[in-house]
Amino acid sequence: MGFREHLQDVCRSCDGAVACSLMGVDGIEVDTHVETGGEVDVKSLLVEYSGLFRSAREASETHAAGGVSELSISTEKLLTVARMVSPEYFMVVALAPDGNFGKARYLLRVTAPKLRSEL
Repeated sequence: MGFREHLQDVCRSCDGAVACSLMGVDGIEVDTHVETGGEVDVKSLLVEYSGLFRSAREASETHAAGGVSELSISTEKLLTVARMVSPEYFMVVALAPDGNFGKARYLLRVTAPKLRSEL
């Protein structure tokens, strides 16, 4: 199964999911699945969020808090949760504000090792 199929499975298995992406911490998108519709340019937003992930990781390491494994951002129109796949890559799922956040976290946790083995 390729990256795209894993990303599609996450979106289709989680109520309210609008997109799922595999990205480098440098902001370069490896692959993204976007569900149809929506008023937010999710792909561009996720690229911008990679900078926040990088900053959180650097701050955590600087202050000896350990590595960042997960990060979530909630806005009026979108809820995103990201999880590290490897030191250089992370997965992120974007949800409608009323999406199933717990299920998204679970799906990222179980899907990340599958993607890591394919990197």
